[in-house]
Amino acid sequence: MRRIAWDVSRRAICSTENRFVFRATFSSSTGLCQQAGRTEVSKVKERNSSSSPRSNPQQLSNPAQGGVDAWASGGASSVFQTQAEVLGTVSFQHDDGLRFRDHLQQFEVEYVESMAAIGRIPGSSNRREMVGEREMATRQCLARALKPLFPQGFTHTCKVTATLLASDGELDPVTIAINAVSAALAASSIPWHGPVGAVRLCSSNGNLIFSPTTAQLAEADFTLLYAGTSNDAYVLQLEGTGISEDALMAAIQAAAKVAGQAVEAQKVLVRQAETSKVSIPMRALPDPAALTRIASISLSRIEDILRDDALDCLQRGNLLDAAKAEAMEAMRSAGAVRSERLRTPGSSLVASSDLDYAWPILQRHALEKMVLGQNLRPGGRGLADLRPVSFQVDVLGGGVHGSGLFMQGEAQCLVTATVGRDLEDRRTEGVLGKGSDRVVVHYNSPIAIASQGRTERVEALQEGRAQSWFLQQALTPLLPESSELPFVLRIVANTLGLAGPTAMHALNAAVLAASSANFPLARTIAGVTIGCFSSSTEPGQPAADDRKGSWQAGIPQARRSVGMTRVSLRFSLIATAQVCPWII
Repeated sequence: MRRIAWDVSRRAICSTENRFVFRATFSSSTGLCQQAGRTEVSKVKERNSSSSPRSNPQQLSNPAQGGVDAWASGGASSVFQTQAEVLGTVSFQHDDGLRFRDHLQQFEVEYVESMAAIGRIPGSSNRREMVGEREMATRQCLARALKPLFPQGFTHTCKVTATLLASDGELDPVTIAINAVSAALAASSIPWHGPVGAVRLCSSNGNLIFSPTTAQLAEADFTLLYAGTSNDAYVLQLEGTGISEDALMAAIQAAAKVAGQAVEAQKVLVRQAETSKVSIPMRALPDPAALTRIASISLSRIEDILRDDALDCLQRGNLLDAAKAEAMEAMRSAGAVRSERLRTPGSSLVASSDLDYAWPILQRHALEKMVLGQNLRPGGRGLADLRPVSFQVDVLGGGVHGSGLFMQGEAQCLVTATVGRDLEDRRTEGVLGKGSDRVVVHYNSPIAIASQGRTERVEALQEGRAQSWFLQQALTPLLPESSELPFVLRIVANTLGLAGPTAMHALNAAVLAASSANFPLARTIAGVTIGCFSSSTEPGQPAADDRKGSWQAGIPQARRSVGMTRVSLRFSLIATAQVCPWII
């Protein structure tokens, strides 16, 4: 059985099998320098008194020999495991001007894989690597593991990049990338409440295998990707069938223990660096006195809107926007409004930014009162009450092979299924080798989302490609063997209406469309999204109940077995003991 060993006492940069080795450099008042097999901390003289890590990058006093350091970045870390190496870098814009009025942090994640890492030239026509669904899913996984640990009110633009420099073609570099970027963030001067550790394991014949190879993953009963600490999970991705609660709990506990060792190794690196965090005013927070005044005017109105069972998602969002405008007008009539330039914290006078910051907090408070105090959700539904579900098949004519329409409440998802010959499969090429996909999923993320006004086309495309990878992984085990059925299946999912997460809607509609196309599946599955709500969760984006909880899980499964589970953190963390009863 392969095991991971952690060496936090020695400061060696050489790589040994099944061991994560951390190395970092910084562009702040201290730098971490490497020399021929040892790591040491070296003081660096500052050029001026500027505290911005980007505006005043520090030269390392002794450049590293035989390693990649990226000294010009805000922070960098190289993580080794066997023959794989990932370089994580991080930088942020110290002065974003009025960017804080956007209320949300501008967090960018890049994950780059090069075929040169395995000594191969790409097979594309221009011999360049193309970003695929797997890379997009990796970026999404990185963002989910890292973003919740930024302090509340931090809205500065921050960008992290994980670059695969070398690989043996056997180990999945996702966990190495998370550890590399986490170490870079923790050791940089950027405010961040990390680090986190990541580990992948699989179960084969009752034995847990850490850092499994691609061959071991193919034969495993189930696989688990864990990112978090020894006590709290931030990302869980589970794939498998017939998983018992005891086996899953044992796997999560083992993964949490190894992730905790990764966290301790990163903390040792941070202590060696002696880096101090930059003091940044968290401007995207409401004035407490202004929050009290706004709550006295609008909180009861928000509670009434959330309880109204005659409203749909769009109507509820429109009424909340109208209530916000009414609150501003009421305070303006009372002479309690100041311009943004004259905003004075503690005066109980309200600026427009105070109302913007306070509004999601008041929604959170009203929703928390309903869910935790009255066991109700918006619209008067109980916690276990599903939105009305309906579906149709063969909704499209012409040359469409199969189509399915899944509707739940205001959400609608239309999926088409096309059956082709086995020669029409999608050929893939990556650092983990060449392959072919017998099921191809193209998920088109909606451009606009109810009650949020989200119109970022680039982000929608990236999210769509990441969801395509997730749905493809859930549907692939359902296909019969190619020797029994030499055909391939293409799924195209289009979201027509949205009132919450749509991945499970697309999965349910895909099963309907495949049946409509007379494509036999090994078994029929259904997907559902569940969530956990706790009073300790920090407020987040203003939206419905499905976007205000502590964590959220998408679970495609058959009657007695889990197919694939993705548990992602929203705005706080989840104790590992809370997971199993919900997803088994």
